[in-house]
Amino acid sequence: MITAGPHFFTTSILPVRESLLLKGGTRTRLPLRVRVGYFHHRRLGHTLIDAGYGVRAARTDGKPDLLLSAYRKLIKPSTLSDDPLGDGLLRLGLRKSDIETVIITHFHADHISGLADLPVSRILCPKRAWGALKANSRLRNALEGVFASLLPEDFEDRLGFLEDAQVVQAPTELGNGRDIADDGSVLAVDLPGHLEGHTGICFPKLEKPFLYATDVQWLKRAVMEDRCPGFPASMIYHHRGEAMRSVEKVRRFARGGGDVVLCHDPEPHAFDLDAGIEP
Repeated sequence: MITAGPHFFTTSILPVRESLLLKGGTRTRLPLRVRVGYFHHRRLGHTLIDAGYGVRAARTDGKPDLLLSAYRKLIKPSTLSDDPLGDGLLRLGLRKSDIETVIITHFHADHISGLADLPVSRILCPKRAWGALKANSRLRNALEGVFASLLPEDFEDRLGFLEDAQVVQAPTELGNGRDIADDGSVLAVDLPGHLEGHTGICFPKLEKPFLYATDVQWLKRAVMEDRCPGFPASMIYHHRGEAMRSVEKVRRFARGGGDVVLCHDPEPHAFDLDAGIEP
């Protein structure tokens, strides 16, 4: 069973106009978070959900990754320190060397940039996501916000797949999940559409079932009020139809009594360690 968490901390902030994230929204800029999740489980040890966005420079064949540099200039995220992952873990009394497992929900740059700072961690990810990253060209990956240059050189040596876990029933409208902790306390749930293999992490045995729905949308309001944005935000979807079905799945879970957090929602949650953070 889980012995600590889940908790979340923020590694960077990205100001984006509400109208780009919420149908009928205003031009007010919202400070989108880039969250990293944490929990401890006797089997998995100290575990992170994704690795956040960091400042480490990625390289390809010993040279700077120019595609990643262009991506960063376009997105312009604001990291909260020179070591946002390390500083977040300090809030938990941990160091980066204490992390035993990292669950990657998908391979967008803001979810994997910290992996290079976690050299001893076992890594779990969706097999479909890894297969797509390997099959696509560098340019195709870059256009989808995916950069293999952010991965540690020994990534495959430490890699396991979420799909290798037993299939079990997830709670309240989520369908099947993968029992990655072998006791039903932590489930990987398919939430396709945002990117190939995009996955949420469910904690069904908490007092209130909890779903980290990752990037199913940017704002929880968009999910609950059926106000998902159209163009140009919809261009980011890997598959719009699947994305909308995933949104509906998360909405039914929440309306059925489940608790939901999204990676980028600026609204603080009880599980956030830095709820009062300022951009």
